[in-house]
Amino acid sequence: MFENVVKVMYSVNWSLVVATTAVVMSSWQMWAQRKHNRVSVTPHLSEHTRTSVNNGVISLQFNIANNGIGPAFINSFTVLHNGMKVDKDTDVPQLVAGRSKVKILHSSKHWLAKGASLAVNERLTLFSLDVGQGREYLKQDIEAAFDEYDLVIEYSNAYKERFVFDTRED
Repeated sequence: MFENVVKVMYSVNWSLVVATTAVVMSSWQMWAQRKHNRVSVTPHLSEHTRTSVNNGVISLQFNIANNGIGPAFINSFTVLHNGMKVDKDTDVPQLVAGRSKVKILHSSKHWLAKGASLAVNERLTLFSLDVGQGREYLKQDIEAAFDEYDLVIEYSNAYKERFVFDTRED
């Protein structure tokens, strides 16, 4: 029996075994590194809505932030009102204020174009609205009017993997 084992050991091409093992280990290491690289560039978009009342002025801001670990490249940006697509020329803050019949002191909107990007830790105010007559019931009315709008952003990472941010999924 021992003689057979010795014969097999002499007949095995050990350089081929070592080379095959090296190729397998290198392939596994490259796969693990690639997986790590993809994870290290994954963006994550999140929203933050802020409403406040100061000195009779109601302020509402809708912010979007990339709190992931890679840039978010925008593929599409869609605003919906009660499920219907809103044209990019639509002034959402003006419509919200108009529904509540309040005096607008300041408003702004920012639409993201295809090809735009959000860097890591970048925060962008998409819609802001400041109105006078800041009473608590008006604040709730403005928040309710703004809640009728949803945002859908399709974005990708540096590896062209696609992600979707959708406020309807909350």
